[in-house]
Amino acid sequence: MLLLAFIIDMLFASLFFLAVFSKLGTSFAEFKLDLHSYHVLPKALVGISAVGVLLAESMLSILYGFGLFFVWKDIIAILLFSVFTVLTLRQRRLQESTDTSCSCFGQIKALNQYPIVRNMILIALSGGRLALPDRAPETWSTVLYSLAAIMIIASLAIVVMLLSILKRNKELRAHL
Repeated sequence: MLLLAFIIDMLFASLFFLAVFSKLGTSFAEFKLDLHSYHVLPKALVGISAVGVLLAESMLSILYGFGLFFVWKDIIAILLFSVFTVLTLRQRRLQESTDTSCSCFGQIKALNQYPIVRNMILIALSGGRLALPDRAPETWSTVLYSLAAIMIIASLAIVVMLLSILKRNKELRAHL
């Protein structure tokens, strides 16, 4: 069960890291436009809210990566996914559109295409994580293993992001 807890924690650490990295990389302005399109915040608060989401996602990535604050990190993740799911549903109803894609993961279309379904799966996974044991680091070797896993996750996230950008550039060149 501890191995399953570790795998789920690393999955969430990588997802949150990828979300932050992709927003900071190429699409922070696009993310702010997405936040503005929900029509729940005044224009002046959109930038502050975008930074707040980035900070929350960064902290969740670190907390999941190191296995800290068992229960609390899962509750915060569930709340974050729930808020964005409700906002996306609201946006869909206001715009009378079936397009609910987002820019949560920058240019990675596969993760942006169905945000409601993705968030519901992540809410269920995070809720299931609550039933698994705590994996707080007990020794320095545990901390080093977590750090190594986080470095691997960061490296893979960078590779995924670069491949996505290269694919998008190739598609753009084909249209020119």
